[in-house]
Amino acid sequence: MNIQYFLTIDAPQTHLVQVKMRIPTQQKSQFEVYLPGWSPGSYLVRDYARHVSQLRVYNEKGEDVYFKQVTKNKWQIDLKTSAFKVTANSLDICYSVYCYEIGVRNSYVDIHHAFLNGPSLFMATTGMEKNKIELLVKFPAGWSKISTGLKDISIDRAVFKYGADNYDDFIDCPIEIGCHETDGFQVRGVDHSLAFYGTYNCDYQKLKQDMKTVTEVVASHFSGDLPYESYHYITHFAPNLYGGLEHKNSTALHFDGRKLANRKDYLNWIALVAHEYFHTWNVKRIRPKELGPFNYDSENYTTMLWLAEGLTSFMDDLLVYRAGISTAEEYADIVKSNLVSYFDIVGKKFHSLEESSFNAWVKLYKPDENSNNSSISYYLKGGLLFMLLHIELKKFGNSIDGLLEKLWQHYKKNPNVGVTTPEIYQMVKELSNTELMEKFKFMVESRDDLNFETPLMEAGISMEWDKSPKAYLGHKYRFDGERVFISQVVMDTPSYRDGINANDEVIAIDGQRITRSDIEGLDSWLVINKPYQWTLSHMGKLHTLTVTASEAPRTLKALKVTDVEKFKQMFVKL
Repeated sequence: MNIQYFLTIDAPQTHLVQVKMRIPTQQKSQFEVYLPGWSPGSYLVRDYARHVSQLRVYNEKGEDVYFKQVTKNKWQIDLKTSAFKVTANSLDICYSVYCYEIGVRNSYVDIHHAFLNGPSLFMATTGMEKNKIELLVKFPAGWSKISTGLKDISIDRAVFKYGADNYDDFIDCPIEIGCHETDGFQVRGVDHSLAFYGTYNCDYQKLKQDMKTVTEVVASHFSGDLPYESYHYITHFAPNLYGGLEHKNSTALHFDGRKLANRKDYLNWIALVAHEYFHTWNVKRIRPKELGPFNYDSENYTTMLWLAEGLTSFMDDLLVYRAGISTAEEYADIVKSNLVSYFDIVGKKFHSLEESSFNAWVKLYKPDENSNNSSISYYLKGGLLFMLLHIELKKFGNSIDGLLEKLWQHYKKNPNVGVTTPEIYQMVKELSNTELMEKFKFMVESRDDLNFETPLMEAGISMEWDKSPKAYLGHKYRFDGERVFISQVVMDTPSYRDGINANDEVIAIDGQRITRSDIEGLDSWLVINKPYQWTLSHMGKLHTLTVTASEAPRTLKALKVTDVEKFKQMFVKL
């Protein structure tokens, strides 16, 4: 039997959504309902139940039914508890959810629009997750549109009714409601809808065409028909936003629309589109074995996020280049930025890619001032790993494209079972030899540095280093007006050894007052091996430290495409 949901937004200024879930009792007397604690694709327990209030349970006669909360996100319903002895053919579980957290993993409602992320809103009934689902949506009269990947089963235009085959598919379709801009295009005869909320600073027709082009290019990397009946790009353009979350037939995107007039930011936006759309295959279908079926209560650990996100992070910028939207020089500059970030992270010595993946729940999504000293992002290192693998596979007449096809065929043989690390290694071996497989395995499992210089030369790229001697302290800054604070301290640097702490306020150096404007020129007058007296405020108490600058490590200045033909042969899809 179907489970029905009724979602009502009648006072958006309160940021509250009313949800009613109607379940058949099927002559049972006890039930358990729960709200997920996290959203697939975002590996952090977010405890969505903290936003739930006014929970009530009724039978079809409107009589109260006994329930009690048993964990932070679960409730037990009992029809036979004394003093509440009622009978029921169906139950209505009614509750409110406070939705005022901006993010692709959360739900947000205000007077202008609503963005609804399923795991944060819709409870499930234990044991009924496979039941078909119907959703009826009601919203303010001034709003006119709904954009979602849910199946539209409305009888007429006056009713907004949607369906899903099961609970997993239901909560995997975010919903945008309001007066947003809508449009679309077709790829291989399949509709791809655009839902834009907010303002953006670029030519709309170019934006739409580039999104279509990159969609076509991503899809061309996987054989067969598109794995969905329609696709939906739900986008919020607003100041200081950035991020995305993949879904089976849609994605939610956040970006600062003001920045689209800047070339680098525009390419970053198109790469974000490519990244989340590529996940349609890699993650939503090709996936680590541990990521499905999901346990929505707690962490779902896997050591393979280097495949889920690392491979996708390598492909996104490459796909923008293959789509003809970025140039060879622009792509090389993006790779250079990734390398600079990688070289700057001390924590790569302490976590392998497998360890970084396993610790995503407490590391990547909970960054602090010491994160770069303790771990490495599986997005960053994973992306660079697959760039190196691609270059090595070229020597065998293969490429990353061959690996993508093997992964896709593996999925199609058994869609219900994910892939394992040994199976990935075997695919690499089949595309090359045992030696490269072992080399790849070592890069995944060890904490050793990756080697880039020789592989990049083989791709027609040279690494140019800045070797000019500069004084180096080893910390980073943040500012509050003209006030200067330490944001991070890098392990095993002068600042680290001499006692500077994150969150210290810098008051003076050698008795001279320091403000924000002084920081930009600091490197020009610091002298290597000379001690300086730093006056700092630590937790409100002034103290002085002697800090001696050392010589800065060499930094990557640029990547130069020295052999254009070799570069094209390496990175253009053939």
